[in-house]
Amino acid sequence: MASAEHLLISKVLKDRSLNEAISSYGVTTEQFSGDYGDQWVWINRYYVDHGEVPSERAFLSAFPSVTLAIVDTEVLSGLADEVRTSHLISSTTGVLAEATLMLDQGQDDPMQAINYMYAAVQNIMGGASITRDINIVETWKERLEDYAYYREHQDELLGIPTGFPGLDALTSGLRPQQLVTLVGEAKRGKSMMAMVMAVTANDTGVTPMMVSFEMGAKEMAARHDAYVAKVSHGGLLHGTSTSEEVSRLQIALRMRKNSNPFVIVEDTSSAMTVGGLAAKIEQHDPGIVIVDGAYMMTDENGESPGSPQALTNITRSLKRLAQRADVPIVITTQVLSSKLTSRTSRRVTADAIGYSSSFVQDSDLVMAVERDPDHEERSIVRIVESRTSPRGEVTIKWDWDTMNFSEVDTSKDDDINNDDEDNDDFNKAW
Repeated sequence: MASAEHLLISKVLKDRSLNEAISSYGVTTEQFSGDYGDQWVWINRYYVDHGEVPSERAFLSAFPSVTLAIVDTEVLSGLADEVRTSHLISSTTGVLAEATLMLDQGQDDPMQAINYMYAAVQNIMGGASITRDINIVETWKERLEDYAYYREHQDELLGIPTGFPGLDALTSGLRPQQLVTLVGEAKRGKSMMAMVMAVTANDTGVTPMMVSFEMGAKEMAARHDAYVAKVSHGGLLHGTSTSEEVSRLQIALRMRKNSNPFVIVEDTSSAMTVGGLAAKIEQHDPGIVIVDGAYMMTDENGESPGSPQALTNITRSLKRLAQRADVPIVITTQVLSSKLTSRTSRRVTADAIGYSSSFVQDSDLVMAVERDPDHEERSIVRIVESRTSPRGEVTIKWDWDTMNFSEVDTSKDDDINNDDEDNDDFNKAW
């Protein structure tokens, strides 16, 4: 019985369907074994040299010992699926065998085998992906329809709201397949801003999944509870909540008991890899993923924790995961304080993002949470880099007693300052 690889080669030659096999069904050289791999490479080289799929005669001249199969009733997509599946099975079997050998040889360190398996599986999945190619000359009508839809719904968000209307106006919300990075100095509010985004997503019917490398699950849950009830976060943790706050808390949590899940993943050991995150996404099926402290993740490739190469591997993998899972992934990371533009404003630039340029290169949107030099209780959230959004900024007030984390209309500050100046002039005249 002819193998799927033999049948696929025969089908491509008979129907002259090389382009369709590659572009529509994701057939690659790596999916062929032994002599079939040599034959597939030859067909591709012939096409590059001559601009045409080789005839059956030309192929048999190059491989006289081969007998082409009868493929009149075979379906190209079906054969491509068979070849891809067979390759996945053999590759996975090989990975498991190698990992088993590594476990046998180093029983005290299973992480080596685990990291090897993840890196190998990532390569296998990358090879199994099917790209989508679009001829934009032929699809102009569809794009005009899209643009018309955008005009008709210009006041509506394209993605999940952030909880901050000014940011939503700039970004159109957090969209599937985006990698969004929040950067800033410690204690500037990145983690709480991420919590606000998660709660807002949950309020719109989306299941958020938050992963923290810096806080435990109970502390994160307390932040969530204090925010939704608008009660003091410190009061909850220290047992000093007032009776009115307790009542508000009970009402707020009861009202949310039938909402979509809100998943918190605790990893204070910082052992989670992108592969582990992918498994959690598979388990919980969230609509948005937030990783607080992504720079503390473990690199499956074994690079030193926190090194530029490790962080580059992590951000590359996170971007691919966002695309594959079709969800926005929001991550937080630190900045290098020595590279901030001013001791006063503490303005963040792309160069100040800590330890690796890959955060900027791989992210679709980078937002900096900066100190407001004029108001200690405020932060400025600035769009540093974006593939689709305009530059802009909003000012957010941080009130941990009332859990009021909302945008501030800074134009009122100007009004107050002007009033103060008028009063000064009046006092001087008096």
